[in-house]
Amino acid sequence: MNMKCRMIALGMLIVAALTGLGAASMAAPAPAVQKLLPGNNDVAGFKIVAKTLTYGKGVDVSKVYNGGYELYTKNGVVDVVKQMYQRESEYAEVTVHTMKSTKAALDFVNYWAKQRETKSAAIAGIGTGFSVTKPSVMSYYAMGKYFVTVSAYYPAEKSVKETAAFATAVKKRIKA
Repeated sequence: MNMKCRMIALGMLIVAALTGLGAASMAAPAPAVQKLLPGNNDVAGFKIVAKTLTYGKGVDVSKVYNGGYELYTKNGVVDVVKQMYQRESEYAEVTVHTMKSTKAALDFVNYWAKQRETKSAAIAGIGTGFSVTKPSVMSYYAMGKYFVTVSAYYPAEKSVKETAAFATAVKKRIKA
């Protein structure tokens, strides 16, 4: 993992720990969207990083997206949950959004594909989506009425495949 990726991941962990975002979302019963997040070892060796769970609904989507959250609510995000995972020095972040409809989820994936200058496609066993590898690996998926992103903070040759594994873990929970 290069130094820049490590610093980004470490910075995210420090901010989450200092602001106590995870504790606030744990006080109430878990929202349905939270139950879709992968568990420990759903992707080989990755464990949930303590106190990194963040949840927002309506204007509280701003708790997840500090600035620019209006883009998400305008495009149909009802609520969102985010969680960090770690395997040794490798970090991944999974974000699951409940959308107003299946169409809203697909439209939002296509919006991001256009922003990233690529195209989305059907991905067997997951849904519709795409991945980019620069500046870091990020994958975007529409799974029914859910919009899911997976970010990886370690080398692309390994992480592209594993972002799909995280997405598959979410998809299995959607079906359950």
